[in-house]
Amino acid sequence: MEASHSDATLQAAIAHHAAGRAAEAESAYRAVLAADPGHPGALHLLGVLALQHGRPAIAAQLIGESVRRNPGNPAGHSSLARALRQLGQLGTARASARLALALDPASPDGLDTLADILSDRGEHDALADTLGHRLALTPWVTEPRLRQAHALLFAGRNEEAREALMALLGMTPLSVAGYTNLGVALRRLGRLEEAIAAYRSALGFASGEPGTLNNLGITFQDLGRYEEAAACFRLSIVEQPDGSHAHLNLGLVARDEMRVDESIRLARRAATLAPALAEAHTALGHGLLIKGEFREGFAEYEWRSRMADFASPRRDFASPVWDGSPLAGRTVLVHDEQGVGDTIMFARYAALLQAQGARVFLDCGGPLVRLLSSMPGIAGVVPRHDPAPPHDFHVSLASLPHRLRATLYTIPAPVAYLRAEAALVESWRARLGPRRGLRIGLVWAGNPEFKSDRLRSPGLAAFRPLLDLPGVSVYGLQKGAGRGDLDRCGPLPASFVDLGADIADLADTAAIMDSLDLVVSSCTGPAHLAGALGRPVWTVLPFAPDWRWLEHGVCTPWYPTMRLFRQERRGDWSAVVARLCGVLEGLSG
Repeated sequence: MEASHSDATLQAAIAHHAAGRAAEAESAYRAVLAADPGHPGALHLLGVLALQHGRPAIAAQLIGESVRRNPGNPAGHSSLARALRQLGQLGTARASARLALALDPASPDGLDTLADILSDRGEHDALADTLGHRLALTPWVTEPRLRQAHALLFAGRNEEAREALMALLGMTPLSVAGYTNLGVALRRLGRLEEAIAAYRSALGFASGEPGTLNNLGITFQDLGRYEEAAACFRLSIVEQPDGSHAHLNLGLVARDEMRVDESIRLARRAATLAPALAEAHTALGHGLLIKGEFREGFAEYEWRSRMADFASPRRDFASPVWDGSPLAGRTVLVHDEQGVGDTIMFARYAALLQAQGARVFLDCGGPLVRLLSSMPGIAGVVPRHDPAPPHDFHVSLASLPHRLRATLYTIPAPVAYLRAEAALVESWRARLGPRRGLRIGLVWAGNPEFKSDRLRSPGLAAFRPLLDLPGVSVYGLQKGAGRGDLDRCGPLPASFVDLGADIADLADTAAIMDSLDLVVSSCTGPAHLAGALGRPVWTVLPFAPDWRWLEHGVCTPWYPTMRLFRQERRGDWSAVVARLCGVLEGLSG
């Protein structure tokens, strides 16, 4: 076929293609290739036709050959990227899309193709930046702007997401999705009242939208406005009776209000509606555990690591996860997962593995290595991210109760299973000096990054009556962000001595506790430490406490020397501290 005839045939094929006449287009493309088997244009467009009709493998083959013959064609690389994406070859597809953009950085098609691939790969930061380049080319197009806002939210770039959504709403002021996503961004930024206003704007245009009602309810829940939250979740369920998230969130409101049986029922319902919803199973686990139903509770608690906001980084070990099989003669690496308190509390189960004939190593965060090295039942403690010793299995500390089929009545609860270093004890005892009445160590706040820390941490001001008791010396053991209270609370009495600034790690804290008569703490790591050392410890709990403290009671099966002081009204620490001080006055007297 002569060149002019070939060109005419190709143009006819393109015309058929554009008009949707696929058979005629394919026939014409093949006619061009019969005369010129390496014609890059015909190879490319025949591949595009195959891709459009659900034949990505053939498309990749044809377009790949076209690219090899004409490597300078950006459209060819972009089309190849789309074919490879459909084949699931996302890494290679991304490389092809980037090559297309290297050849033509201003190609909307190339940017859209790369954006689709990055979305599939979950590369939200890169996706947001790619869509930013796309919007620089066509700033008046709204769909990429909403998509960019989603990517920014997934990437945690919440202020940028807010700005993108404000720009979107300036262009499309009736956008329900715009207002809903703006609410998400504002909530994450802690601007809760503005988030509520954004959600209400969305509901003004779509009053029964279940997802928006759910989001509004969650924001009310953040503010402690539980009746309004529950009303939103119930409306969402009316609109969408099989809405698993609304059932779950209504159950979380019930848990926050200590209607535990109702929270269990609603979590079960959510897990039934969405069997793969990890948050529902985990909430069910929490409800069962606070009731003391450990067998089923810990089984459901195993879903925690599948939650989208699970805080612990995933650990990759070459060994298999221990499934409860016999351990005689085997080596097990037990690793921490959550906070300091969880690690101390669950570490007691390591000795049970040793009793089954296992050699046990513990992998944990640096601040705990020195302290836990003295634990019975552990062959060695490895700092997190250091090379692990050879081992046959690995398992999370928090999974041990489930693997060991623990019950409320089989909690290993020796009076003390940790001990302070003798040399450190003597050093700190000399530092404390002569005794001046009852010696009390005080911790008033936990880690502010913990989601419910504002509910569990009273702050130093709440404990001020304790500092004013006669016959009592109070030693501040507080570390971290809570130390800011020392400046906010003004002058403190001479009976208060701040030790926190000189505490290097938990080994120091343990040594100080050894010389104290009592530790008073919020629900945080040092409370667990005092309990594990067998020291007298009084722990103050919020109205809706963590599952480990159970639904009722002043004692805990986890620590024989611990006494619990529970809030009777949400947010009211004054009554808790008054009760605690009343007991102390009797003791010091």
